[in-house]
Amino acid sequence: MDAWIDLARGPFFRLSLLICVLGLAFRVGNAALQMALAWRRAGDRDLPIGSVIRAASQWLFPHRLIATRPLYSLASFLFHVGIVLLPIFLAGHIALLRGIAPPWWPTLPPTLADILTVVAVLAVGALLLGRAASRAARALTTAQDLAVLGLLLVVLACGFLAANPRFSPLDARTVLFLHIASGDLALLLTPFTKLVHCALVPLSHLLGEVGWHFPAESGRHVAIALDKENEPV
Repeated sequence: MDAWIDLARGPFFRLSLLICVLGLAFRVGNAALQMALAWRRAGDRDLPIGSVIRAASQWLFPHRLIATRPLYSLASFLFHVGIVLLPIFLAGHIALLRGIAPPWWPTLPPTLADILTVVAVLAVGALLLGRAASRAARALTTAQDLAVLGLLLVVLACGFLAANPRFSPLDARTVLFLHIASGDLALLLTPFTKLVHCALVPLSHLLGEVGWHFPAESGRHVAIALDKENEPV
């Protein structure tokens, strides 16, 4: 088992991290390029930056959603807090980045890390239950969505059990391997699944706003293409 653990946190981790970083860089760069091209074609280039910033902040701190769907929205918020903070600031994860992470990089206290992990696990469970209980949510939920949530649930649960082996029904080394291997897979899939929105959110609202600033005469061109240029709007 030790050989598998060394492989998972060595070559497999470095490969997964490289694909994740390059994939996210490509997705962010492509979004920025599409935004720049749309802005160049736009007839109205006066963008409401303030409203874009407000829209992004409302996604990051969804007070309106919490008011309308309090339990589901709170679970989603806590889930995102956990999966963002734990990979970046957990001491065991930072140890894997020797030579990359600076020596002053902050780490989470073990107790706080355990609390965040448990809260994130409960939040994933609440999200799965919320999707199952709502007909509208079920209609919008894909198999990929469920698979990603399931994978993250394995990562979080095995991470907690690896840090607290007294609670684990499995051998400690087995749980550690499952945590590292599932974490590698999550890194590998991040640029290709909905997990990518963690990196794209700052640009997505701006890209959407730019998209609405159509090129001049675009409405007339659409009407001509639909053979409706003489019909009133």
